[in-house]
Amino acid sequence: MKSIANNLVLERGILTSSYKQEIRQSILSIKAQSLSRVKSRLKKDSSKIYSETGTILKVSMFALVLVALVF
Repeated sequence: MKSIANNLVLERGILTSSYKQEIRQSILSIKAQSLSRVKSRLKKDSSKIYSETGTILKVSMFALVLVALVF
């Protein structure tokens, strides 16, 4: 009976370590996915910011040119 008990302990230990490894891998994959989502959002938002900044600069330059032509 000792051999059966020892086998159960070993199997449980192996299952526990493999389960811990699966948890670690799933956490790492979740982190990687969330990091890629953040990066893609930043890329999308940065293009909007640059676009809005460019539009504001164009309008302000147009206004300055109109003011310079009037005076």
